[in-house]
Amino acid sequence: MEKGELELRISLRKLLIALFITVVPLSLLSLYTIARTEQSLRQTTGSNFHTIANALATQVSNYVHDRALQVATLARTPSVIEAVQQGNRSRSALSDAALREQIDRVERSWNTPQVEPLVKEILSAHASRAFQQQIKLDRRFLRITLTDDRGRVIAASHKTLDYYQADEEFWQAVYAQGRGGLNLTDILYDEVTKSNYIGIGVPVVEEETNRFIGVLDVLMDISSIFPAANPPGSNLRRMLIKEDGTIISGPGVTLSMNAKAEEYSLAREALQSAAGRQTGFAQGPLSNEKDTLIGFADTRLHEDYKNLRWLVLVAQDARDAYASIRQVVRFIWFMALMSLAAVTFLAVYFSLHRTLRYEGISQAAQSKAAAQ
Repeated sequence: MEKGELELRISLRKLLIALFITVVPLSLLSLYTIARTEQSLRQTTGSNFHTIANALATQVSNYVHDRALQVATLARTPSVIEAVQQGNRSRSALSDAALREQIDRVERSWNTPQVEPLVKEILSAHASRAFQQQIKLDRRFLRITLTDDRGRVIAASHKTLDYYQADEEFWQAVYAQGRGGLNLTDILYDEVTKSNYIGIGVPVVEEETNRFIGVLDVLMDISSIFPAANPPGSNLRRMLIKEDGTIISGPGVTLSMNAKAEEYSLAREALQSAAGRQTGFAQGPLSNEKDTLIGFADTRLHEDYKNLRWLVLVAQDARDAYASIRQVVRFIWFMALMSLAAVTFLAVYFSLHRTLRYEGISQAAQSKAAAQ
């Protein structure tokens, strides 16, 4: 009986030693690895946010480039070029002084009944009818205006606010001192149509000589440029903003609200460092004291169109962003701590059990000695 008990005691010792050799180092290694892995997973989540923002920024950039190309293509159609050439020929017999006097006279009477015959002539021109048809076919076209090389309106889809366009900043940007250049305005909001739009101005050039002969200006609706709604079942916030933080499009926000993106403060701070620009994400508390993770990406439109300095932000409460990670990490922490607790319990149990057996053997030996 004593031999059996001794054998059991030895087996428990071996088991405990084996547990100390395997479970304890593995548990400690797991805890260390978890700490390192959790940081790595946070980096991965932040990088994923940046990837989403970058994909949206590319989508926005491609959309704007496509609209600019669409207007540039329209400017090269035969009807547009012919209308401009005809308009330029109509004033070729006038001196500069006579032309200036004619422009001033029409400009002064542009919003009076006196000029209605000229307006009717302009709006009934072949190019004007083509513009009106273009608007019917593509609702993104809001207004189309064509001027000659002096800035006079020679065709339009609607009556313009002014007859003379050459004193406008956008016209001068397209004219570019006779060289001709593409120009896009910053995004604006039209209260009548409830839409966001940009002005796209392109030069009309003579095919044979590539010489500047006029300007085609289009007000283009770009309300559908950005998916403002959150993905189904997600509280991920996606925003298109200007460089001053004004929200162009976002969940429940429109440009007309002139609202600022609070998340932009985190992005702006990160953009001030090379590391922040490289990682493309940042994390920190907002005014509601909620820790927030944001990914950001530059549309890079300003490289081609100086007025379009836009950023894309993708934001989510950090607690929600790391929810899946937190569950896995907590489970691993629990298992590692339970393993350590089990080994500790066995060690304590074995120590107490051995002490009790030694005390029992001692008392038996004393009783035997007293009996002798």
